[in-house]
Amino acid sequence: MASQQTTLILLPGLDGTGLVFEPLLEYLPSTIDPVIVRYPGDTPMSFREHVDFARARLPDEKPFILLAESFSGPIGLQLLAEPPENLVGVIFVATFERYPRPFLLDVTRLLPQGPLLRMFATSLLCRFFCLGSANREAVALFQKALASVKLSALSQRLKILAELPPPPETSFSGPCLYLQASHDRLVPERAAARLQMHLPQMLLERIPGPHIILLARPEEATRAISNFIDSLSEQPCTS
Repeated sequence: MASQQTTLILLPGLDGTGLVFEPLLEYLPSTIDPVIVRYPGDTPMSFREHVDFARARLPDEKPFILLAESFSGPIGLQLLAEPPENLVGVIFVATFERYPRPFLLDVTRLLPQGPLLRMFATSLLCRFFCLGSANREAVALFQKALASVKLSALSQRLKILAELPPPPETSFSGPCLYLQASHDRLVPERAAARLQMHLPQMLLERIPGPHIILLARPEEATRAISNFIDSLSEQPCTS
């Protein structure tokens, strides 16, 4: 696949805007055609509605690779229960089958959502939980993404994470990659192992950095994504 343009469908994290992918897009080679799925930021949606929204935006015929980041990991896994025939590879990024730290979600949901979001959006907490030593531009972009989404939509997504259904049986046997942030304070290492129970063919690659690794370390993430796509070497879809 490296000799022709490859469609890469990107499913975003909790904010749903896809804004945090922007630095990554600057580094992706011209052989990769990125398409960002942007969840509505003004309307709360159920988990199933998120899955249906994402599925409706997948290509009908041309081969594509699916990338699911953080919040979208369970959505991507649901899509793999009935994978499109033109899906040739999957990349999971700092994500999980079910959120591995439910206590954190319980505490978050019990606190007043408005003040909590404003506090979380401060540079200090953004860096501690999500971005580490990323540059100021990355922090500002993440803050912009959070600010552009209604509180009701964000609150609903937190509820979704706390009430995720059991992971489905997957029938996808094609190549899979898990990009793990080495200093992830939101998703522990064991989350990747649990995903591998559903996708035993999934390879693991660690990237030094914080939870939102695609925003904090776009060059390293691009290298890993490009290498994975190159490795597919025109192989047919095996879903």
